[in-house]
Amino acid sequence: MNDQEKYLFDLRGYIVVKNALTSDQVRDLSDRLEDRRKNPPGKRNDKKWFIFGSDRTVFANEEDAAWTSPSLLEWGGTYIDLIDLPTIAPYLETLLGGGYRLDHDYLKIENEERTNTLYLHGGGQGAGGARDIVGPTDGGQCFYRYNNGKFYNGLVSVAFELSDVSPASGGFACVPGSHKMNFPLPEDWRISKTQADVHECVDRVTANAGDAIIFTEACAHGTIPWEGGGERRTIFYKYCPHAVAWGACFYNGDNYGELTDSQRAILMPPSAYGPHEHTAAIWKKAQAEQAELQRLRKELAELKAQQDDSVGSSADS
Repeated sequence: MNDQEKYLFDLRGYIVVKNALTSDQVRDLSDRLEDRRKNPPGKRNDKKWFIFGSDRTVFANEEDAAWTSPSLLEWGGTYIDLIDLPTIAPYLETLLGGGYRLDHDYLKIENEERTNTLYLHGGGQGAGGARDIVGPTDGGQCFYRYNNGKFYNGLVSVAFELSDVSPASGGFACVPGSHKMNFPLPEDWRISKTQADVHECVDRVTANAGDAIIFTEACAHGTIPWEGGGERRTIFYKYCPHAVAWGACFYNGDNYGELTDSQRAILMPPSAYGPHEHTAAIWKKAQAEQAELQRLRKELAELKAQQDDSVGSSADS
């Protein structure tokens, strides 16, 4: 992260990293997304708009595993590579320090038939106000400061764009500098149902497919109502210092195929020690116990199915 980028991030609360993804990576991410859209999980049957990922902890049934919720990491390929993407990792190291962790992920799609309302949230140390969804109720987790040559952030988001986003289309927006604000966001600026309603203090951040927008969640931000052609498809990976958590569920590296040691460390649950050998040993044991529990549940389910078949056969005879 060069001096110009540090200046702009401290000034505005965000920067745009051009060509963070290669064309092949954008294609792979897009192809895996379209495959998933053909068979959406759960009850999602609106083929025009989805939110996928682990942003909110929702269990669909009693059999869902504890700790982890549905994640983009299950899609494999480049979605795994994004955990510690070489073009982004140095920025995260600067903004969060060593031992940072991936807290949650999601992917948003907007189009002309299903758009959104801009709801500016965040802003300074709880300066979003009493109605802010990440303001005074976030436990102080969305913080920002710079001290003694070092950045301190509570939650840093990386938004990977899979489609071009022009200023007139919509997409990510923020109030630049609001991550250092001491006053609540004026209520009549907070919500905009159309682009014409958006206050002039809001930056409409443009990006092309393959670019990444890195921003601190302490900055007041949201999504401009979509009025462009085609779709906006944006992947969000959100990172915390190792002792901080936003989501209630944690990642279980055993669920995502082959991972590098670096990726497994970034997926570790929060602790004051970070990816230390002692905390790694604790989590490894927890993962083993989870695997054993799932195995036993499967055996019980198979045994019950066999018993039901036996009872049915006896009744037929």
